[in-house]
Amino acid sequence: MPPLARTKEEEEDFMASILSDGPEIKVEAPATPKRHLSRHTESSCNHHSLSTPTRSANVFTAKDVDIAELMEGAEDWDWDDMNSDVLSPRRARSPKKTPSAIRVVAPPPAYVPPTRTRCVVKGIEERFSSGYLQKVLAVQVVPGDERRCVILQDEWVDTDIRPGDTINVLGDFAAPASTCKAAPVPTITINVQTNLFIHHPDLLITATALSTASQCRRKPIVTNLVRSSVDVTPSLVWGNILHEVMQACLCEGRWDGPWIEAQIDEVVKKSLGDLMRVNMSIEQAVSEIRLRAQGLRSFADKYVAEEPKPDAVLTNTRAATGQISLLAIAKLHDIEEDIWSPTYGLKGKVDASVQAIILDTDEGPRSNPFTKAASASAKTPQSWTMPFEIKTGRAVAGMEHRAQTMLYTLLMAERYGTEVPSGLLYYTRSDEVVRVPAVRNEVRALLVARNEMAAYMMRRMRTGGGRGDEKEHVPEVEAFLPPTIDDGWQCGKCFALDTCMLYRKTVENIVDTASPIADIYALKTSHITPEQGAFFKKWEALISLEEQDLIRFKKELWTMGAQERERHGRCFSNMVLDRSYHWRPEAQTSSRIHGHTYRFIKESLTQSSLLNGHMSSGDAITVSIEPDLLAFAKGFIVDLTPQEVIVGVDHEIDMDAVRTRTRANLFEDVIFRIDKDELFSGMGRIRDNLAQLYYPGGDTKRLDLVVDLKRPEFDDIEQLTLDETADAAMGKLNTNQQMAAAKVLTAQDYALILGMPGTGKTTVIAAIIQMLVSLGKTVLLASYTHSAVDTILLKLKHVADFSILRVGNIDKIHPDVHEFTLAHRRVPTTLEQLEHQVMAPPVVATTCLSIDQNGLEVSLFRMLSDAHPHAVVDLNEQYRMNADIMLLSNKLIYSDRLRCGSEAVAQRSLKIPDPAFLRGLHSTASPCQTAVSTCWLAQLLDDRCKAVFVDTDAVPAYDSPVGDLVENRVEARLVYQVAECLIRSGIQQDQIGVLSLYRQQIKLLSHVLQHRKEVEILTADRSQGRDKECIIISMVRSNDEGQANLMKDWRRMNVAFTRARSKLIIFGSRKTLQGTPLLKEFLELMDDHGWILPLPRDAHEMHAISDLTDSSMKKRSADDMVEPFSPDRKENTPTRPSKKGRKSVVTDEAILKGRSLLKDLMNESS
Repeated sequence: MPPLARTKEEEEDFMASILSDGPEIKVEAPATPKRHLSRHTESSCNHHSLSTPTRSANVFTAKDVDIAELMEGAEDWDWDDMNSDVLSPRRARSPKKTPSAIRVVAPPPAYVPPTRTRCVVKGIEERFSSGYLQKVLAVQVVPGDERRCVILQDEWVDTDIRPGDTINVLGDFAAPASTCKAAPVPTITINVQTNLFIHHPDLLITATALSTASQCRRKPIVTNLVRSSVDVTPSLVWGNILHEVMQACLCEGRWDGPWIEAQIDEVVKKSLGDLMRVNMSIEQAVSEIRLRAQGLRSFADKYVAEEPKPDAVLTNTRAATGQISLLAIAKLHDIEEDIWSPTYGLKGKVDASVQAIILDTDEGPRSNPFTKAASASAKTPQSWTMPFEIKTGRAVAGMEHRAQTMLYTLLMAERYGTEVPSGLLYYTRSDEVVRVPAVRNEVRALLVARNEMAAYMMRRMRTGGGRGDEKEHVPEVEAFLPPTIDDGWQCGKCFALDTCMLYRKTVENIVDTASPIADIYALKTSHITPEQGAFFKKWEALISLEEQDLIRFKKELWTMGAQERERHGRCFSNMVLDRSYHWRPEAQTSSRIHGHTYRFIKESLTQSSLLNGHMSSGDAITVSIEPDLLAFAKGFIVDLTPQEVIVGVDHEIDMDAVRTRTRANLFEDVIFRIDKDELFSGMGRIRDNLAQLYYPGGDTKRLDLVVDLKRPEFDDIEQLTLDETADAAMGKLNTNQQMAAAKVLTAQDYALILGMPGTGKTTVIAAIIQMLVSLGKTVLLASYTHSAVDTILLKLKHVADFSILRVGNIDKIHPDVHEFTLAHRRVPTTLEQLEHQVMAPPVVATTCLSIDQNGLEVSLFRMLSDAHPHAVVDLNEQYRMNADIMLLSNKLIYSDRLRCGSEAVAQRSLKIPDPAFLRGLHSTASPCQTAVSTCWLAQLLDDRCKAVFVDTDAVPAYDSPVGDLVENRVEARLVYQVAECLIRSGIQQDQIGVLSLYRQQIKLLSHVLQHRKEVEILTADRSQGRDKECIIISMVRSNDEGQANLMKDWRRMNVAFTRARSKLIIFGSRKTLQGTPLLKEFLELMDDHGWILPLPRDAHEMHAISDLTDSSMKKRSADDMVEPFSPDRKENTPTRPSKKGRKSVVTDEAILKGRSLLKDLMNESS
């Protein structure tokens, strides 16, 4: 049979196919170097592109060939024999390509993000249309007051939506045709075919949690409420290690066997803690991970390339018949990329963000090679930004994995501003990469499930009135958990089963004897009594009240502009990256959250001080770029000055990549915002601690003692015997303290020591620890603040003959006890070494959270002491304060029960070693010399002045708002002058403490005294255990309205007053503070004893103290001196806030009122 005649076009297509797809014709044979992902930045994990070195070579293309000559005799060719060799040539594993020979890659289509309209629902009406129910929502666009209409159809109708709810509408509104004169209301219809609808978008639900919702809506909500880190399985540990190994390979672009094995060894050694928890040796771990990592190298050979290889088949279960897809991973953008999307109400952490090249081919039957060549040449590889998820478990693309990957396509499309039509799933066990298209129907179903979850979660926020005894403060709430699925098999193997059943029993009060899970339910909860259930329900509800403000704070990141949020003190706006800054390598940390360190400065130096606001060193933060990149890096503040902030973050900030992503002009600064991040995880841990009492096999002893208030038992004190070490420690205590120590040593369950200020609680605790260790006991030392824990450790540091382990954030631990932390010990390389470091110390010290006020006003101590007074021992002999200082607390709080331990303590005073400096201030004419009375500084430094209230009303010294916060600059100058006089008169810096109840004043004072490194500037909470010869307190509030809200917290006031040993100086406005009943009584007491010193007018200007460290106190910028809500506000000028200002500003005092856990979290972060 003669060959068929071909057209000229078919012949040219055929030859072009041969010369472009076949082996390259080169003068010199190419080298075949290994492919790898090369780094473009110093980071090991950002923006790596595929590159291969190329030697120069001559390349011939189709244009260089005489087609007629080459085709001569074509009618005699054996096509069947040539198909495998010519049309489908076998290529070298890593051929060298020159730019002219590489296949053209098509960019993704232009990205058109969905139109997002944020609305508040004003009204809801249900209607029937064509026999089907639909919901018609009257909404108001926010910000603004435009009214629109949203019609929900199909499965969207089931949304539990109510007036006042916030929604996102994704799609375009249109004005319907109307015959009336009124303008038609823009309307949008949301159904299975068109548009999307997000309910409560400010609740960012994780893609991982949502992916499990198809099986059970309840599980993701329960796991969000109670965050447990107890259950660690070998499979989880193997998966985490293998994830990290593969991410390291992607980052470094290295896939050779020795390097992979070295990474396995390194990551396993970093995971010793997890291995110890699953009782697995290093050798076992290495062997297991090497077995599981066998496919990594073949994965790289197949898929890591600049263009798809013939064997790089991409599995696609949705592919058309005969369609085959080939994959090349050409570039790595990021690993562990955390993406928040208030558009979709989702968030997620993507294993790897990659640039993928995909070639879709059709391998169906062909009649001849010309048509096949023509078809192949028409196919162009497509470049896509994609999520790449690594799955180390079962090698099946289950619905959970597919759902998670689909949701990541939404997040990445928004983050990268490009179309992301599908994602990639890599299964390490099968060496298979699966393509997961983001199909609308499936994405829609996931978002419907997300809305249902959000509606349940928001029910916790809709609290009703009190129920039962009003003292309990338990809010009335709707059912906030979906019903159980009652599937015995699914529920029985669920990791959240214990928590789910606990809530079903205690919160939902379900009685179940007949359902498929009735036996499981009984097994998990039958031991819980009604009283125990009521206890859990009460405390769980009160914890939930505490976290509501955290949710409000979190959403400000996208609902409030940076400058507005900065006015509220929770953001630094208009920040630019200081690219000249280089972090000192010796101070670098290996922590994942602090992988990179950067310095940011204000875009304009005339802008306000960074010290103005809630943000301080150690605070958690997020870094964003409006409006493109939301929270793309997270970390904490390392250092803070008025002009700059240094942050440690988890991701590299690559300015080239940032400019590309944000399409920023090369000649303009990229403007960042740095926001305070909120502490959600703390609440989940608190719930977990509570739940651990109730689980089967849980802490039943403490359940009996704490919840059921079982009577604590004590051994007979006559039976107490001490060894030599314990006896020596006991001998150093006074009689009162010995009684307390003996109570502890004879306790079978617990003992309570009620120690008044200065009675030696720290001394007693340190002695008790020594005694317990000498008796062979182990000790957990916990307190509400880092400073309280570290003060006790400092007592033990030079006397303990045993090891101590200090657990916690190294940046918040006192430098003098760093030696007790793991960070200052040799890095363990074996499980035995780690176990020795962690388990051998008989004393472990850490912090905890306190619950003691308002809705949670009955503290655990109070509850136990009221129930069992016999378990309490009082300490009332104090050895800290002199008699004058002790008088304050004794009269105001302790009803004269507190007494000085000796006459020497009672008469203690602070004598100035060298009065020359004070005399020098008056060597020349100065305003204070012409005053009627003695110089006010001289009076304060007189050793007979032991407790004094310095009244600033005549100065005057008005407070001034700083966003939501408040400071007093004049009072800060007065405090500085007193501290400086004390130091220059011979008082040691470390014997001076400066206190304030206001965070903004603490930051101001810290800056004023920044060169006096040993002077401690503390909040009242952090001052516990920080006794000083002289304490100077700045009360801050001085205004015509008499506002002094924090001063009503007498517990903190008492802590502040009782830190002083010899001299207590309190600066404040008598007129303002006497409006508070407790402070009025305090001021009357001070007045009765003649301990009030009124300052003369302009007292802060009377002494020319040189080297005033805070020049900004006198020369601060105009913007820094202006109150945001009163444009004409100047320093030290009283201004009554406008009604508008009062309404719009929520101060730190109001935020913390009635929120003791939130207050404690904020104090802990400070």
